[in-house]
Amino acid sequence: MLQFVLSMQQSSAIQRTPCTTSALTGHERMGCVGAIDGTHVAANVPKHLATPYLGRKKVTTQNILAACDFDMKFTYMMTGWEGSAHDARVLRAATNDPVYKFPHPPPGKYFLVDAGYANRDCFLSPYRKTNYHLTDRRRQGGDKKKELFNYRHASLRNAIERTFGIWKNRFPILKMITNFPLEKQCMIPIACAVVHNFIKMHAEDDELFREAMNDDYDVPATDDPEEVGETSTRADDAGESSTRAENLDDFEMGQFRDGLKDAIWHDSNR
Repeated sequence: MLQFVLSMQQSSAIQRTPCTTSALTGHERMGCVGAIDGTHVAANVPKHLATPYLGRKKVTTQNILAACDFDMKFTYMMTGWEGSAHDARVLRAATNDPVYKFPHPPPGKYFLVDAGYANRDCFLSPYRKTNYHLTDRRRQGGDKKKELFNYRHASLRNAIERTFGIWKNRFPILKMITNFPLEKQCMIPIACAVVHNFIKMHAEDDELFREAMNDDYDVPATDDPEEVGETSTRADDAGESSTRAENLDDFEMGQFRDGLKDAIWHDSNR
């Protein structure tokens, strides 16, 4: 059955879809193809292999890299990385090694990422040490242009959080330790993503998707063994990892972000 579900991968549209939302500038022309983030699912590994799979909370997990479009369908997923691996390291491996078949967007297109990733190549991150949310943006002080950009960025990148929330709440197996061999454990999240996409494509009245489409939707707790209770209102929440990412930022992508920031500010004040 698992192999059958995996065979549906192509027909269930794990592929790129262009951005059709207006959250950044009101124009699809800005070239955003989706959002990327890492998440953890439970893993059962032999004791002699357990140490690398132990995350911050000393629970054995897989670190999973995923991309989604703004219709909340998965467009890419890489599983099997140890829970101790940093998200940026996993993304770097995915983009540098052809064996992982990462869907590099065409020139001028990009994915949205959080502040734990470098602002470079085809990945657009928010401004660090700058507030994300609208309520914070109304406070005195700070760079209002950067804060507005971060708010729009976070509003759009939230698609991956909503997608993870639906995915994990629909498939409880992602939250529990299983006795399957590790190789099969790595296949299960992808199979769940295929079914997730199939439901989104063919079940128009699905309750989980319908709830997630509401503007006031709160991303549900997913019992993520690594991430529960770790939300933040700041773009520099990743701490040291954010600093490391900043050191890898690309000048050209920084210029692009500054131009986009100015365009968003101009549009908001017309």
